[in-house]
This record gives sequence, C-alpha cells and structure tokens, in this order.
Amino acid sequence: MIRTTYFILSAGLFLALAPANGQDKKRTSIEEFGGTTQFQLLKCQLTAKLAFLKVESGELREAYSEIGACLKQGREEVKKLFPRAHAQVAKKAAASKHFKEYYAVWLTAFDGISPEVDERKIDYERRQGEASRKAHEAWNRFEIEAGL
Repeated sequence: MIRTTYFILSAGLFLALAPANGQDKKRTSIEEFGGTTQFQLLKCQLTAKLAFLKVESGELREAYSEIGACLKQGREEVKKLFPRAHAQVAKKAAASKHFKEYYAVWLTAFDGISPEVDERKIDYERRQGEASRKAHEAWNRFEIEAGL
C-alpha cells in the first residue's frame, strides 16, 4: 500500500513537471537546458524506483536494463542542448565556468542513478537526495553568475 501510494505520488509529480507541448519555443536555450536536465534527472530516478518495485514484485528479473535505457536517452537529449545553451553565456567567463560546473555535477548525479553493487536501499536513497541537492545548488550558483 505504501509503495503504491508512493508510486502514484511520484508519477503525479513526474507528469506535473513534464514539459508542456509548445512551451519549449518560449524558453531560452539556458532555460530549456536547465529544465531538461532537472526533468531527466527526476524521470530516471523515478524510472529506477519503478524498476526496483517491478523486481520486488517479480514482474521484472533485473532493473538495470530499464535504468540504463533511461540514462542513455536522457544523456543524449541533454548533450544536444549543451552547445546552444553554453553559447548564451560563453562570453561571460564566470558564468561559463559555473555553467560547465553545473553540467559536470549534473552528469555525476545522473550517472549515479544506477545503484552500486550491494548498496542498501536507504544508502541509495540518501545518495540520490544528496546528488540532486548538489545539482540544484550548482544551478543556483550558475544563475547568480549569469545574472538570471
């Protein structure tokens, strides 16, 4: 019951944060990049949680293939947005530096969605929370330097 409720709430949050059709055209490249990185991180974290639940229920043999597919797709989507977004701040040295740092922190958090071998569930959840927090903090530092 608790897992079902958690999944329903997570799925609702996921849908609420999903970009609306046509909304991307109004956003700057920086806004699109920031929104997409946040969305992909949350999407793959939820995909991982759902895959773990499927394994526990016997619906799936292993979670890594679903997690890996999400990570591959998310990384590709974000990677193609980086050059255009970076071009917006490339002339501001400090902003460019913080933008690249954010991308590195985000990549680390994103790659960390796959669980470590023998990692306990509570440790995994703490690690995910800390990685998300660091990515959010890095984005805030970038926004300050870029004057956004």
